[in-house]
Order: sequence, then C-alpha cells, then structure tokens
Amino acid sequence: MSIEATEHVGPVIFWRKELRDGSGGAGQFRGGLGQVLEISPTDGHEMYFNAMFDRVEHPARGRDGGRDGAAGAVLLDDGTLLASKGRQHVPGGRRLILQLPGGGGYGPVEERDPAAAQRDIDFDYVVAE
Repeated sequence: MSIEATEHVGPVIFWRKELRDGSGGAGQFRGGLGQVLEISPTDGHEMYFNAMFDRVEHPARGRDGGRDGAAGAVLLDDGTLLASKGRQHVPGGRRLILQLPGGGGYGPVEERDPAAAQRDIDFDYVVAE
C-alpha cells in the first residue's frame, strides 16, 4: 500500500522513507540499497504490527567476490531492538524504525569501473573499505 493510503486508514504517520546509506554490497556489480522507514502512531494511540522481516540475522551474501549487503534491523527510536518475527508493540510517543537490508554485490570489487566505485563511496551507497 502507498504511504498516503496507509495513513488514511490507520492512525499512523510516516516520518521518512529513504534509501539506506551504506547498505549495498560492493562488487563488480553493486548490490541494491535497502530503505529506512520511520513510522509512529498518531498522538493518543499505540500500534501493534506483525513483523515478518528477513535478512535481519543474516545479510544478503555477496557472490563471486562481491561483498555482503547490510543486514536489516527492527527497532524503536530509543534504540530498543524488536524481534524480526511476530507481533510487536510500538507505544504511544515512540517511532518504529525499519532498516531494510541491502543486496549483496556480485563479482570482484576490483573489477568495478573505478569511476563507478568512487561514485558508490561518494554517494554512500557502499561502505568504503
């Protein structure tokens, strides 16, 4: 569902949805970036959600010399970690932060076009080694 439709039917606010810095795995072909979503219940409400997130314990693996992508995380804005599976509670006044995992890179990093590799670092797509 779109953010607008979700906000319309439930007492929630999406504070941000953006690409997650440094989440792509380096490689000849860089892994895709994850996202960061920040969601809260509206004032006077709390919320529950059913978590069904993968790649939290184990990130997407790089292949044939590519590096792993970043693992995901499910947490509250105060740093409290939530489980990646099962019913989770977000108290009123707190924000849920979903750090979605990045994809693993493919192929040896040193075979990536040097200009593209530098752009990946400059734009925070990958973590510089």
